[in-house]
Amino acid sequence: MNPSPLSGKKALITGASSGIGRAIALSLAEHGVSNALLARRKERLEEVAEQASKTGSRASIFVVDLSDPAETGTAVSRAVEELGGIDILINAAGVALQAGLSNGEFEDWKTMMDINVLGLANVTRHALPHFPKSGGHILNLSSMSGHRVPGKGGFYAATKFAVRAMTEGLRQELRAAESLTRVSSISPGFVDTELLDIYFANADDGTSKYDRIGYPLLKPEEIAELVVHQLTLPATAEVTDILVRPTAQAT
Repeated sequence: MNPSPLSGKKALITGASSGIGRAIALSLAEHGVSNALLARRKERLEEVAEQASKTGSRASIFVVDLSDPAETGTAVSRAVEELGGIDILINAAGVALQAGLSNGEFEDWKTMMDINVLGLANVTRHALPHFPKSGGHILNLSSMSGHRVPGKGGFYAATKFAVRAMTEGLRQELRAAESLTRVSSISPGFVDTELLDIYFANADDGTSKYDRIGYPLLKPEEIAELVVHQLTLPATAEVTDILVRPTAQAT
């Protein structure tokens, strides 16, 4: 078998303890990527690292609260040092709460802003100086909610619209600086993850995600496949965003 074009690369992955971040970490490990796994839950990170190690790839864990800017900067520096550099940054950490603009709780707004927007920006800012001159790849996990506003999810959508803007803004900044590092994002619809469990746990009628949605959801592993596709495109190609939804999802 020919080695993967990603073999030997070094990736930093936020939100790696569950859901899409976990699936990406395991997929990249199968492609020979050494991973630094960042999230808040140590036991979950240890489980992912153990699974990744079975592929023969190296995985290190870093317990960090991305809402703490100083702690985040320290964790990124330690992760890059442990990896011996960085080629790939996956910003997969995210929080989704049903907190409307007219009646939402301020703390829910702040939680989503701190992780989805400021945390992503802070991780990226600290990681960028460590990318090689030959270029790397930054991939942000956005959402279909960054393209349309779902009912009762107005503030979450605002944070994902911000991710779209930051992705494009960073792409333009790097092109102006003549950097070879590419920037892209993936905007999934409903994915069967813990994040979606939490989102619908806040529903005022007490229904589950399956009751509310009523059709098969995307799987985290399917999103991980798209990530690998993005990362293995020719260096002359940069797909800014991929919108992907379950076949039965109307909007």
